[in-house]
Amino acid sequence: MPQHSETWRLITAPLPPEIAQAENGARVLWRRDDASTVTVQYPRRPEPAWLLTGTVDFPQVVDMGVMADGLAAGQVWGFEVLANTVRRPSRKARAEEGLPIEYRVSAREWLTDESVETGTEGTPLVSRAYSSGFSLLHLADEQSVARKGPPSLAGLTRIRGVLKVEHPESVRAALEEGLGRGRSKGAGMLDLRYVVRRPAAVTSPPARRR
Repeated sequence: MPQHSETWRLITAPLPPEIAQAENGARVLWRRDDASTVTVQYPRRPEPAWLLTGTVDFPQVVDMGVMADGLAAGQVWGFEVLANTVRRPSRKARAEEGLPIEYRVSAREWLTDESVETGTEGTPLVSRAYSSGFSLLHLADEQSVARKGPPSLAGLTRIRGVLKVEHPESVRAALEEGLGRGRSKGAGMLDLRYVVRRPAAVTSPPARRR
């Protein structure tokens, strides 16, 4: 299995430029599930020529639009995301608190803590979960996934849990655009799935202003 940069090149090589090079809105997302399996999410139904060399004759294709169109406030979903849980504090915070340029945080902190990365000057600081339109109900044990690469991508974290939809359009954007950094390197693709039982809620702090 090629490394993440080579995998990204193989995925995007057959795509039209407006899809392969998209940086805003719906975009191509992918993740490595195991040594022989790569899952790719396209912004529209893929053409046969787009599929990776070596793909099985009849790959499973799921229409994300059907699920996205059906999102509604109050729905409860199980979720999974392979995330680059790195935080990059502001220059001011680095100077005042002696923080490094970037550092890895826990999955819970990455999702629920308020961050300067999700706000702008004069606007409320909110959590990544809040800005993505959901509240966190349950977080399963973290599973680190070792991967070669530079320090900020040396390992991704597979995050599983249960969420509640608060703002459907924001959740749809998170599905289409991914979460966090490293999306071209196999991070950030959000999966939703049905849950059988509702776990106890996890409370998050309210937004505050800088």
